[in-house]
Amino acid sequence: MNLKLKLYQTVFILLTASLLISSACSKKESTSSSSSSSNSSSTTGSLAISEITQTLGSDGYYAGSFVVPSDGVSFILSVLKDNNGSTAFYTLFDPDGTDILSSSSTPSLSGVASGSFGGSGYANILVPQSPSFSTKAGTWTFKAYSNDHVKLGLRTGTVPSSTTIVVQPYITGTTWSAGDLSAALSVMSSIYSANGITLTINSTITISDSQYAAVSGTFTDTTTTALVKQGVTTAVNLFFIEDYSGSWSGVLGNAAGIPGSMGIANAWNGVLNSLSAHASGSTLDSQLLGETAAHEMGHQLGLFHTTEKGGTSFDILSDTAECSKNSYDNDSNGQMSAEECEGYGAENVMFWTAWSSSSRSAGKKQETLSSYQQQVLKYSPIAK
Repeated sequence: MNLKLKLYQTVFILLTASLLISSACSKKESTSSSSSSSNSSSTTGSLAISEITQTLGSDGYYAGSFVVPSDGVSFILSVLKDNNGSTAFYTLFDPDGTDILSSSSTPSLSGVASGSFGGSGYANILVPQSPSFSTKAGTWTFKAYSNDHVKLGLRTGTVPSSTTIVVQPYITGTTWSAGDLSAALSVMSSIYSANGITLTINSTITISDSQYAAVSGTFTDTTTTALVKQGVTTAVNLFFIEDYSGSWSGVLGNAAGIPGSMGIANAWNGVLNSLSAHASGSTLDSQLLGETAAHEMGHQLGLFHTTEKGGTSFDILSDTAECSKNSYDNDSNGQMSAEECEGYGAENVMFWTAWSSSSRSAGKKQETLSSYQQQVLKYSPIAK
């Protein structure tokens, strides 16, 4: 499969007028113990979480392995560094001896998986993140940079014809209540249902602590970390915050990664959606909020923007429409609007920016997913 170009970022945000991309926190270096090991494991539905024993080699890398059984569906391999230090994976060899993090391998997740270019405190590799990859049965081996833990989330069983993903909503602040989210959650559920995925949406949990009303969109921020860590391990956690704090004010929403964490209670186990940014006075735009939540959930489960802002980079899925700057930047401003890309991906849930308010008033929506996007979601480790 011909893989498209990617923009290698890990935190994806929507501004009031558009969705923008912001890089993750700056990396920090710190030391680590000589090995990280544990035999503990837990099971989240069909998703089993285990910590992988590592050994520190003479080359300075931590090495480990894990076995994917014959009924393996998908896995997410996560590397974690305490105190948000810099960490990443160096290699990941499949049972056939192919390093899928090598830029010379075909296919490759080099520069696509956050685990290949690293992160502050957390990075991961999702397989499959496109139909180009498969969860091959057998022994997988990896080398990682300095870290405190490597955890495997392994889904086994079969991929049912009707896929279900559990969603846990939360709401903060005092301006809106749980009931105000109902219409938007219904929109989000309808979007996924129309694309072959059933959402089981749990009752919204209200978090009344005032410090969580407005938080930073940086997931390593102390307050944001404390909020997101409250998320459950059995669902995709959607935090509907009253607003973002500081320079993040006006942002519609952002995900903790592409994908974020799954099945582990940590700072990357959820997405943020700003209610203030979706409001006109005290009234929420339920359609836009539902589309935002669906979009950010897509990121959390491993989907990239189909076309990025500049119209020069695209996702790794061959069946999603591309809107190239060379062909469709009609006003030559170097930024692809939904209006310029109508018929070329603007209708997709994962297009980089929302329709303008006038287009939304005329009934324009972003509710479609391609067959390959649907497949990534159906194979997600957190799905059932």
